[in-house]
Amino acid sequence: MSETPSPERGLRNRSEVVASTSVAHADLKQLVKPFPANAFFLGEHLPDRVVDDNRQMRRLLVRFARLSEVLQVERDPLPWAAYTWGRVFCEEGELRWDGSEGELRVVYLGQAHLLAEHLQASSRPVEGLKRRSTQYYLFGERPRRLHPQEVGVAPEEEPRLFLTTRIPRPLFYPAELLPTAKRVTLKVYSYYDPADGATAYFRFAGLEAEPLPTEIRGGRS
Repeated sequence: MSETPSPERGLRNRSEVVASTSVAHADLKQLVKPFPANAFFLGEHLPDRVVDDNRQMRRLLVRFARLSEVLQVERDPLPWAAYTWGRVFCEEGELRWDGSEGELRVVYLGQAHLLAEHLQASSRPVEGLKRRSTQYYLFGERPRRLHPQEVGVAPEEEPRLFLTTRIPRPLFYPAELLPTAKRVTLKVYSYYDPADGATAYFRFAGLEAEPLPTEIRGGRS
């Protein structure tokens, strides 16, 4: 994947903090609660048994959506809190977790107002570091002339469908962001020591869309 770094800059007193601890799985809902509904969710589930040819379940093993979408789905065969690894992120901060070793290890990095009460005791300010922003292209492009049934997706899934020959399955990104997107980029903030350039932390910050050319959208330049 290609990347495009932005000019370096200081933190400018944004009151950013970092926190890390272990919590019970039941506490995850409270840790996510401070995030806005339009934050992004990225989860990966490590199943404890072989997954059969259930197409819906296979697609849920890796899920990229708006937080509001995953919280509101009823009768979901894989609830959002069941994901082995996960992230909830937006411009102001990111919460990520890892439950692969049984306990749930969580890390928060970002502005203090998104820090849940459970994490306050382990938090500390991010000081003495500078922050840079980098854009990474995600895999996949929007197909130009393809019927959804040709790749085995339902018509309602088409607005979020992206394809690449590198990954032998459909890719789905949050639909409402991408009505005219050709490709999608992930914005990442990295925090580094200006003395030696070493990166201390990084976090995801958002998605952005690279527009389709106007002639493909049906317009004229």
